[in-house]
Amino acid sequence: MKKMILTTLVLSAAVCMQAADTFPGWGGKDPAPYKAAADSATRINNKANNLVMYKFLSQKAKTFDELCKIVDEVCDDLYENPVANAERKLTLKKMFAVCRGQFIPECVAFSEKNPSWYDLYVAFAYRGDKKKTYNFLLTAYKRYFYNYQPDMHIKALKNLAAWGKEAKVASLKDDFAKLKPHVARLTAKNKEKWADFVKTYDEIVKGL
Repeated sequence: MKKMILTTLVLSAAVCMQAADTFPGWGGKDPAPYKAAADSATRINNKANNLVMYKFLSQKAKTFDELCKIVDEVCDDLYENPVANAERKLTLKKMFAVCRGQFIPECVAFSEKNPSWYDLYVAFAYRGDKKKTYNFLLTAYKRYFYNYQPDMHIKALKNLAAWGKEAKVASLKDDFAKLKPHVARLTAKNKEKWADFVKTYDEIVKGL
């Protein structure tokens, strides 16, 4: 009986914590729900997301620079570890732009000067000049190649092939060839996990 009561209490606490950590989404226009979610948040990243949205909307920010200032203020208040603080600032600025679909060109320019693993998501959202779009995706993909899961790799390969053809990139075939050693190294220890990725790579290369 005691075990049953203890289990019930633990589960109830877990449910309460999960309920407390809510996020109304990146597309909202009313700051109030984000303020409420930030006040009840138990996880620091969720609190940061909500506070950024709350301040962005309540301050009626209009530019990417204003967003960056808000993110810096929120992260400086929440993250004591300098490394975690710096990493979260980069990610949150880029995540806001990508998930909200706002300030994408400005975010690309920012990412070029401040690279991170999140740049692949930025690249997927960016559709500017065809050649620049391809080059930005290729650079982001190669720089953090070993950070991504199979589905992200497959999406990156397909977009590289499609966007490279659209932009008539002369080096497209060579760019894919240069990826081959990395593909082999990444997939060597778990061929089953990476089977679809390797298949996608081989099919694309044959079609170039």
